[in-house]
Amino acid sequence: MAAPAAVAQRAAPPLRGRRRWLNGRRVFVVVTLAVLLYLVLGPLLVLVLGSFQDTTLGLVIQPPVPWTLQNYADALFTSALYQVLLTTLLFTVGSLAFAFVVSFALSMLIERTDLPLKNLMFLLVVAPSGIPTVILAISWSLMVNPTNGVLNVFLRDVLGLGSTTGPFNVYTVPWMTIVQGMALVPMTFLLITASLRGMSNVLEEAGRASGATTWTVLRTVTVPLLKPSIVGALVYQFVTVVSVLDIPLVIGRPGGVSVLSTRIYDASNPVTGLPNNGLASAYGVLLLLVSLAPLYVYNRIVRQSGAYVTVTGKSRAPRLLRLGRWKPVALVLGFGYVAVSFVLPGVVLLWASTQPYLGALTWESLGNTTFAAYRAIFGDQVFHRGLLNTLLLGVCASVIAMAVSTAVSWIIVRVRSRYTPLVDLLAFMPHAFPGVVIGLATLFVYLLLPLPVYGTIWIIVLAMATQFVGLGTRLTTGGIAQIQVGLEEASLMAGGSGWQTTRRVLLPLLRPVILNGLLVVFLSSIQNLTLPLMLGTGDNVVMSTLIYNRWFAGDGPGTAALGVVLTVATLAMTLFLRRSSDARV
Repeated sequence: MAAPAAVAQRAAPPLRGRRRWLNGRRVFVVVTLAVLLYLVLGPLLVLVLGSFQDTTLGLVIQPPVPWTLQNYADALFTSALYQVLLTTLLFTVGSLAFAFVVSFALSMLIERTDLPLKNLMFLLVVAPSGIPTVILAISWSLMVNPTNGVLNVFLRDVLGLGSTTGPFNVYTVPWMTIVQGMALVPMTFLLITASLRGMSNVLEEAGRASGATTWTVLRTVTVPLLKPSIVGALVYQFVTVVSVLDIPLVIGRPGGVSVLSTRIYDASNPVTGLPNNGLASAYGVLLLLVSLAPLYVYNRIVRQSGAYVTVTGKSRAPRLLRLGRWKPVALVLGFGYVAVSFVLPGVVLLWASTQPYLGALTWESLGNTTFAAYRAIFGDQVFHRGLLNTLLLGVCASVIAMAVSTAVSWIIVRVRSRYTPLVDLLAFMPHAFPGVVIGLATLFVYLLLPLPVYGTIWIIVLAMATQFVGLGTRLTTGGIAQIQVGLEEASLMAGGSGWQTTRRVLLPLLRPVILNGLLVVFLSSIQNLTLPLMLGTGDNVVMSTLIYNRWFAGDGPGTAALGVVLTVATLAMTLFLRRSSDARV
């Protein structure tokens, strides 16, 4: 009996280590959930409370609380609201329709046909994802503004038009829709392409074998099988469009066009007078409800996921369709879109940054080339502060978002509890929150709490990290689920602590997922205009707000020069970070 006792005695230390790990795990779970609740539910609760209060003297949390329904009355019972809602609907639906038609057509050409130069076209379609939306909007304003837009001046000269304006006016809803649609194409294209690439062609070939035409197979087989992916991308991009501020402010504001997101911004950041945060909160709650509605449809479709299964043990790679005589036409259309959406705006932006004033793009104008705008911005201390703040924002927001996402995903995958689905839902909620709502809610929280972050770069960092927790958990949850739990258990049984197991086992295996998430959040953060505008002051300026402020101050060359600098820096960082994370461009 002595031998078994000795064995049991020798096995005791790992067991005690495991008990310590279990206790440490409880602390880890509690701390992680507390951080998640603070980041997600705290701002949401404050936003809802603010919408039911008279916030003239600020948000009140102690009695007597000035409860009121006047904010919703002012928001709902006004004739202007219905025009704003109609404009928001037209802008959103039109942008999504443009983006999905173009993205689906390009995806089919690249993934399912024998189109030549497919790798080059893929790269050029995705490349605009490195251009911030505010810069894209400014580029199109430089091209198509009704008075001295480069394209309008060129057409008036070529066609001999006697008018001093037109023929196009970018400051309208249709042009807002087109430019926003172009901004959505790279991400939408990637989402659809991933599904097309992984889908088997067995059912499509069966349709062709039965005598169906290519168009019939596309309409009755391919598109229905892609329904979950298309609807998922649609929901993701829907939230993006209804909350965007870049294009509505840069293109819509000069034309008197207002959407729901700009109403929230105007109420919380008035040109004159005090902010009406109660009205802004009411608009924010309405926008949140509008954004959450498509999720119901998406969840209904996902529940029927078995109906869309095409990848089985007998699946084969899709057969490429032969374009035949249509190949030159497809090449012209594909590269023509790339030229209009990426090359042309970039050329105009670069040219405008070297001209003392905006005019026609002619050989004579080349004699006016100057780099004074670049010398001015590089010698400006505000530019230096904005650049430093932008890098700090990107690095800190991505690290915080991915740290929280990894911790939450571990709880979702590894902790067995009936409340785990609620944690997953809570982590996903920021993904469905419009950025303008997160910005407003965060503003309320740190006006209320005695923490010295308002007016600093850290309030933008916290809001940005909150916005991307939902996206981060979508990446890390799948990554952790693919790692066998036995690897962690083996480390614990060998006497490793919880931190040692995480550092030496879990994180190395998750490295590709985490690096990819850091890349996505970093690039999205430094390009984001909505949150820096909602939370910005003179002390926490970043590159996106610096560009926006210069544009509306009338400094065209300075704005274009800043746009060129940020675009080049973003594209360079995209390539560098993708290669660093072993991702293929």
